[in-house]
Amino acid sequence: MSTSLLRGFVYKRKSSVLHRLDPRTKAIILISAVALIFTSVKVSFLVLLLFVSVFLAYVGRVLREWLHSLRSVLLFSIFIFVMNYLTVYDDKLLYSLLMALRFILLTSFFSIFFLTTNPDDFAQALLKIGVPYEYTLTFTMAIRFVPTLARDIQLIIDSQRSRGLELEKGNIITKVKNYIPILIPLMILEIRRSIMIAEALEARAFGAVKKRTFYRELHLSKIDIIIMICTLVTVTLILLLKPQWF
Repeated sequence: MSTSLLRGFVYKRKSSVLHRLDPRTKAIILISAVALIFTSVKVSFLVLLLFVSVFLAYVGRVLREWLHSLRSVLLFSIFIFVMNYLTVYDDKLLYSLLMALRFILLTSFFSIFFLTTNPDDFAQALLKIGVPYEYTLTFTMAIRFVPTLARDIQLIIDSQRSRGLELEKGNIITKVKNYIPILIPLMILEIRRSIMIAEALEARAFGAVKKRTFYRELHLSKIDIIIMICTLVTVTLILLLKPQWF
């Protein structure tokens, strides 16, 4: 399940409207969606946002990968619903639905963003808004290593299962303990890989040149500007007017 979730946040090179948009435009859409998710108190509006995310996944041609990410968090969403239902006393059903839907929507929109955004383009977009290159590199490298991490986890799980480890056996506490033989070799493997990356960066004189150049420069198109303006105006009006359906 964990590897399926990680695969839902890995960039897929495809030809679609969302893929061709500037990362800054998609970031505006993502931030706007997050603002609406956390400020809305209507289940119906959150369901509407869920349909919007389905539409975006379809337009971006990443519907299958998007569904994988949602399927991976479905169980945890049910857990969030149950925990809130047991601990909240006023309007417990409404509040529990809101919290579960918010978690699903956050996963949904972030998944669509990363599935349709090239890490190199995103790094360039971060630089253009003033983020230091050291932080940009750290963030984009973390994104790029998501599939590697998923592959390492699956490899370790398969290796431990071949040695007789049963991950799904026992109660919740036992299941958590069963994952310790997975976590320890995974931590050791990733520490070794991080040391190798640090040595590779030093060998290539990372940081010697202050200004970073790119093979392909990003430029906001007219469509990007129109989408950004429409998104910001719509979200601002909703947040200021606070209609009854919101």
